Amino acid sequence: MNIVARRPWAAIVVAAVAAIAMVTACGSQPSAKKPTPKPSPTINDQVGNPASSVTLSEAGSSLVEPYLAALAPQLTSAYSNITLTPSAGGSGVGISDAATNLIDLGGSDAYLSDSEMTQYPGLMNIPIAISAQEIAYNLPGVSDLKLSGNILAEIYQGKITKWNDPAIAKLNSGVNLPSATIVPIRRVDSSGDTFIFSSFLSATNSAWNNGPAFGTTVTWPAVTGELTATGNPGMVQAAHATPDSIAYIGISVKSSIQSAGLGIAELQNKAGKFVSASQATITSAVTNSAQDIPSNLAQSLIYEPGAQSYPIVNYEYMMVQKQQKDANTALAIRTFLTWAVDSSGGANATNLASVNFIALPSNVLLKIKPAIGSITSGS
Repeated sequence: MNIVARRPWAAIVVAAVAAIAMVTACGSQPSAKKPTPKPSPTINDQVGNPASSVTLSEAGSSLVEPYLAALAPQLTSAYSNITLTPSAGGSGVGISDAATNLIDLGGSDAYLSDSEMTQYPGLMNIPIAISAQEIAYNLPGVSDLKLSGNILAEIYQGKITKWNDPAIAKLNSGVNLPSATIVPIRRVDSSGDTFIFSSFLSATNSAWNNGPAFGTTVTWPAVTGELTATGNPGMVQAAHATPDSIAYIGISVKSSIQSAGLGIAELQNKAGKFVSASQATITSAVTNSAQDIPSNLAQSLIYEPGAQSYPIVNYEYMMVQKQQKDANTALAIRTFLTWAVDSSGGANATNLASVNFIALPSNVLLKIKPAIGSITSGS
């Protein structure tokens, strides 16, 4: 017998009504609210010659200044309404003046610290090339010298004071080191070169890392006979004028170091090998680190692994405000930065070689281009 047929009609109707009510109730329940997606940052990839003349003021790093000086006339040749006026003054000036809108672009060998990013939320650090730093010395009679970060830290702490100290002699077997007193020279201005040099010392000497640490300015230990200088040209001049001295100097003025008759030390890298700064050794350091560059583009290239890696390598940064005063200036800055990192523009082999820089790797360029595109104006 059919079981359904035995059910009373009233019961069937009640059951059907209940089922309809249940479906209706379920359908009337509000669906879960989806989170509102965050708006994507405004990207403007427009570049080109502005409608009217724009002069981009730049100040900062004395390491990057020779490079920008070479780029300036070429930029105007490519874009007749854009003029770049670079000047030195130190990376500290580049950061602070760009942060306070005193200049359009700030040159710096140092990336923005976490505290600076918090203090200046609209300020970006955009790499345009890769450079390095060399350790120059004025030591009559010595043409080959090997040094380590640990020894340099002890020299600049006043713990190693003589050129024939056993620690230096151990690294330089067969070299006739004099008993002369070492004269360390350091930057007196707020300097990106100080930032990268002190970063190297921090990476290789725990006492330095726990003491002065690193920055564009540090509290230098008092060392008898030490000297100070301003800018890379000042460091070259001071070292040239002072026998038995040692100085940290940006590679962009290498020709001046050589013209001054100064020696350049081989440095011990993380693998324990002694290397000089060259395109190959700088590239090795970049290859072993640049793939990890964060989205804010602030990264150290100091003391990277690799048997051929030079230990004092860094990005050259342009500090720039994301929000510009007008559309014409924003266009000029985007155009300059896009041209400056392009291998067919400012970052051509001739320009880079003139200051011993190397080009940015492709994976870094992929992150730089959106950053450049985020430079806009409110008008």
